[in-house]
Amino acid sequence: MDSAKTLGATGQVALYAAAPFALLALVLGIVRVYTTWSYYQTLKQYAEQPQGGKKTVNPPQIPYVLPWLGNTLSFLAPYPGQYWDQLFQWHPRSTGICTLLIGGRKTHILFSPPAVQALFKARTPSRDVFERDLFNKVFEMPAEQIHNAEAGKHFEVEMNNQYLTKHDRVNELTAHFCRVLEEVLDKDAREIVKLEQVGLYDWLRDRMFTASTTALMGEKLLQMYPAYCEDFYKFDNEFLSFFFQLPKFMMGDAFERRRRIFDNLENWSKEMHYLSGGTPVDPEGPAWEPIFGSRLNRARQLDYKKRKLTTRTGAALDLGITFGLSSNVIPATGWMLMHLLDPNADPSILFRALAELRRAEKDDGSLDIPTLVSQPLLQSIWTETLRLYTDVLVTRNLPEDLTLPLDEDGKRQVSLRKGDNVFAPSWLGHHDASAWASGAPYDQFYAERFLSKDPETGKDSFSMSGTAGKFFPFGGGRTICPGRVFAKQEGLGALAMVLLRFDFEVKGFADAGKKPTDSFPGYSKAFAGSGALAPGGDLMVKARRREPSK
Repeated sequence: MDSAKTLGATGQVALYAAAPFALLALVLGIVRVYTTWSYYQTLKQYAEQPQGGKKTVNPPQIPYVLPWLGNTLSFLAPYPGQYWDQLFQWHPRSTGICTLLIGGRKTHILFSPPAVQALFKARTPSRDVFERDLFNKVFEMPAEQIHNAEAGKHFEVEMNNQYLTKHDRVNELTAHFCRVLEEVLDKDAREIVKLEQVGLYDWLRDRMFTASTTALMGEKLLQMYPAYCEDFYKFDNEFLSFFFQLPKFMMGDAFERRRRIFDNLENWSKEMHYLSGGTPVDPEGPAWEPIFGSRLNRARQLDYKKRKLTTRTGAALDLGITFGLSSNVIPATGWMLMHLLDPNADPSILFRALAELRRAEKDDGSLDIPTLVSQPLLQSIWTETLRLYTDVLVTRNLPEDLTLPLDEDGKRQVSLRKGDNVFAPSWLGHHDASAWASGAPYDQFYAERFLSKDPETGKDSFSMSGTAGKFFPFGGGRTICPGRVFAKQEGLGALAMVLLRFDFEVKGFADAGKKPTDSFPGYSKAFAGSGALAPGGDLMVKARRREPSK
């Protein structure tokens, strides 16, 4: 009898213990059923043809199970394109839009080219909410400093217009980058040719980072902080983990590394201000000086004071400019080099690219930058690299309701609500099979994709006709990346500096673990929106110094 009572009591306890889990399972099941039903109800609107002119639809919310988190965990798939590949196995791409619940926020995903173009042209959507999150979550700026940064944003716009988008100033910065890279390569040349093989991207990445950082920020930073390159690229991989606020236990030593970067950049800034007498050399003075480097960086340091930003905030923004000018262009240059040297590629492409590079080479070995960036094949190679290997999320928040066209004739349009977030992922435009079917499949590198041949002269010309709303590696609209001109010059300049000085014998490929493989490198692990994707492997080469062209 006592045993029966004990057993009954035990069962009761087990029932009470299981009840919360059963209730949770029921709630999650209801959420899934409701969001699935709602999704298919909304989807019916897209099957109906517009009657008598225009039809306004609502974006279909992709079903989910977990309240608040919604689609967040599946969206943060660690491989480029993975989430979109899975989504479009069952969701019709023809809708041109869908909605995800990410971190408790309703976020609309645009992949209709007309809608993307209209978003870029719209005046009211802004990036302010996302920039505030960036300052807070990634760069740890206090509220008062975020306010100061936002209040003086117009100063930053004026500064970028003056020193980062004007062609003569950008040419000047690129010329100094090339001079520093030449010095780095010359110092390295005696050692690299002795090695039987070297990983091409690993070698290039560190040399380009040294040249880019020195040209932008002066010669003292890397002397004071020689581990900046190593720390920076680890932070680069962790950037979106901070933004999407992954739990600290999942991020290893990322928080300590970020603190170390900020400490070093703050110490550098304080020392440089001391060496320069408290005020950087006038940006309108010399094009470059060793303490603070370029006109742009000197203008930035003065701008920090104008906006009443602390040295800690300045360190965070110095990391930001490094991110903007090194995170994307260096991987892009690596991809260009690897495709040109790929033993399985058309060998005539490398021959033609070298011919165009030599056209831009002056008698003294320096580069004529305007000539370099106007060569048709080189422009096509650069653009195709950005198409295939960049993954950016153009982000906007809606301060008021917005209606966008979903098709070319504008008959079907979508209505978005005030306060909603909008993402336009470049990956979806850049990897649309229907948009990039000519010449070669969309998922393959095709060096001549952006070339058109004049039927009368037979000469190639560079063309981006028909790419609006489908190609936007630097974003679009009022907030398009101001560093895009320098990025192109830096990438093609580095390509020229390397290929005109070294000849490479390809030894094979290596995977992400540096083990030999027969396959051309794929993408490294990265979240959606990580920018230019780093190679998940390398091209192993034997380098020889190239004889100067006659």
